[in-house]
Amino acid sequence: VVTWPYLREADVTSSKRVVRMIDVREKQNQVMAWPKNPLAVIVYEAIKNGKMVPYRDDSLYGSYTMEDILKMTVDTSYVENPDPNDPEQTIMDTVYNDFKPIDRIKRYRVIEDWIFDKKLSTYFVRIIAIAPQFKPIFGGVELNEQDLCVLKYHAREADPMTPVSEMDLRHLFINYEVFNRQNDAGRVTFDDWFESRQFSSYIIKQSNEQDLYIRDRAEFKDNGVAAILEGEKIKQDLFEKEHDMWEY
Repeated sequence: VVTWPYLREADVTSSKRVVRMIDVREKQNQVMAWPKNPLAVIVYEAIKNGKMVPYRDDSLYGSYTMEDILKMTVDTSYVENPDPNDPEQTIMDTVYNDFKPIDRIKRYRVIEDWIFDKKLSTYFVRIIAIAPQFKPIFGGVELNEQDLCVLKYHAREADPMTPVSEMDLRHLFINYEVFNRQNDAGRVTFDDWFESRQFSSYIIKQSNEQDLYIRDRAEFKDNGVAAILEGEKIKQDLFEKEHDMWEY
């Protein structure tokens, strides 16, 4: 992993926390579901094998156990079968289906910071964490989408002595290639793909005093189009803030 340049806290004059959503079904992001290296399988297997710490929320403190993850991802459905003791009656049997990450994980919530470093006079973005999204299924009913867990994107210091269980996403991603539509000989790793920001996404939250997502604010609750336009406005404001810092 190419480590980020050292950032001194005193040099940060401006910082803004932004949350965006990456949808695998968008054309630009379909390489994330490349059958040879699907990101959903890579991430889920890393959690399952204990290589990644599955945190409960964006604070990156409390974490889930593997038993918690298995309980969340198990798909339960009910099947009506004849009663062996009374053929005229039926009984309900519970069926447990295996979790298939490539079919169930279609979106990723990305938490990132936009930072201005006065020492280097640079305005840049750093991904903090990524949360795979899935819809739980209980009793054959698909529930609302939620975080599977939150995964740390990059540790503050790349220490070769860090235990395997504390691996971050960047050190996982460098081992897997992303499909390149233009050139089979020019494939990059998932780490390069995220760092060069080749994904398509839309903003769903910017840090605010109520700590609300755009969709939860009163003026956008019943208007999905307005919520998307608000996310585009935030994206444009971030671009203009960087552009307005310079004189030509």
